[in-house]
Amino acid sequence: MSALRVSLRDTLPVANQLGECVLWDDRAGLVRWTDILGQRLYCYDPVSGTLSHNRLPRRLASFALTSRADLLVAAFDDRLSLYDTASGQEETLFLLPDTRELRFNDGRVDRSGQFWVGSMIENAGNRSDDPERQGRLYRLDRAGGVSAMRSGISISNSLCWSPDGRTAYFADSPEETIRAFDVDPRSGTWAEPRVFARTPAGVHPDGATVDAEGCVWSAQWGSGKVVRYSPQGECIAQIDLPARQLTCVAFGGADLSTLYVTSARCDLTPAQCEDQPVAGHLFVLDTNIRGLPESRYILGRG
Repeated sequence: MSALRVSLRDTLPVANQLGECVLWDDRAGLVRWTDILGQRLYCYDPVSGTLSHNRLPRRLASFALTSRADLLVAAFDDRLSLYDTASGQEETLFLLPDTRELRFNDGRVDRSGQFWVGSMIENAGNRSDDPERQGRLYRLDRAGGVSAMRSGISISNSLCWSPDGRTAYFADSPEETIRAFDVDPRSGTWAEPRVFARTPAGVHPDGATVDAEGCVWSAQWGSGKVVRYSPQGECIAQIDLPARQLTCVAFGGADLSTLYVTSARCDLTPAQCEDQPVAGHLFVLDTNIRGLPESRYILGRG
């Protein structure tokens, strides 16, 4: 297991209210992420330094690259859609059956090309004893069908897969626990969970990714830390950043060794904003660790 070397290269001053779902588009050589509350989809070219964004018709919680250029699977607050970044056109695939206090949240494509996305209770806060727990985890298959795979969730987060796709990771954030699931290689279904790692009290696992060595990288809301876990769940490295509400991580760049970290400034008091002036910015870090190419949703319709 490689010892981590890391340095902060840049901080992009985007001041997102709720930056999330950062991904590296290897075909286009671009970093993409969303500001959920700002209703914007960001795009950054690290070579030219060009930063742009699309204004969106509704909140975009998460998204995934697809097998077609410019076309994303988009988990808006109340629906799954195919979204064309060039034209802005949207094709709705699925509507949440009950949007009362629910919206979509974290989503990611598994190693077989299917998109998984969880819903969350908007008023769940950080409670692990929320009696409602109406959130569900959904799977969008390659033919466009949507199935509810798990239920009883407050805030879906930390979706990622081992390099061979045989282990899935997921967190219901208020539980302060990342869980691991054995994956059936034929059906893609998950076995019963086991505890992979626990976060300190008051610290909530948010977006996550897996590197080429099979280690899990977790952005942790409330601590200002990105934590690297071994495949056995041991904390083997931590990165401290000057924003406490870290939300998601992704490897990118030509050799997949650049780490991109999103953050949020929502819910901060004026005093906290003054203390954390870079909250909501995108952090760009050089590392000696390589990530994996982002899996793409494989469109079954051509």
